[in-house]
Amino acid sequence: MAYISSIKHTAYLHAESLLKPSVRQETGLYLVESERLVLQALQVPNAVHSIYCTREQEETFLPACTKSETPLYTLGKGLLQRLTGTSYETVVTSFAVVHQKLLTEAEILSNSNGFILIGEHIQDPRNIGVLIRTAEAAGCSAVVLDKPSADLFSRAAVRSSTGSILRMPVHICSNLGELAQKMHANSFQIIASSAHAELPLYQAPLHHRPVAIMVGNESSGLSQQAYQQADCAVAIPMSSCGPSSLNVTVAAGILLFEIKKSVR
Repeated sequence: MAYISSIKHTAYLHAESLLKPSVRQETGLYLVESERLVLQALQVPNAVHSIYCTREQEETFLPACTKSETPLYTLGKGLLQRLTGTSYETVVTSFAVVHQKLLTEAEILSNSNGFILIGEHIQDPRNIGVLIRTAEAAGCSAVVLDKPSADLFSRAAVRSSTGSILRMPVHICSNLGELAQKMHANSFQIIASSAHAELPLYQAPLHHRPVAIMVGNESSGLSQQAYQQADCAVAIPMSSCGPSSLNVTVAAGILLFEIKKSVR
């Protein structure tokens, strides 16, 4: 355990550097904030790199840090808020540096019982976080996001996941079309979601796992390239006098739980 009294402290500078997306990508680390998320992180084997907290919270984390030999740093509220900011209602009194949980393409393709959510061009990081939370709740084995999607490990995405990002494996895909072709070659069913599809979700010809469900951009939906890679496209039946579409996270939740019933 060490006390940080200056912004020039090596550990403080390391944590501060992770506010930059490029450093998160280079190091494979990111930040999680709040006592609740830090405690969740400590429950995931080998997830936590280090923990930072105020002196008042030291005893909350000390036993677990001692047991796992995780570095624990204490610092004043001013230094902590300088790093975490105050743009959210809850004042942050602790945070952790955590290892990213990423999968390779080979790991995605080799999962013969896979139940995977794919997101294409998801631009709002809060939607990224809720998609990961929803995928974990539905029992997905992984989430796939393409590179143009918002930063998975940004503050907004991490907070919106409410901790699911600590446990849900994610693959960042550079070419979704090529990945879909390889998934087909590995016996995956691929189901596309579209408000304009003629086939209602409840009539989808679902047969087996592995299966992947694709959802698209918040405004434009799935690209034509992604759409063409699907075995079928389905629409969620909606009231004729209501809205024409759903938020991508709501749609994903309906799709995942309905499809899960058919491909157990």
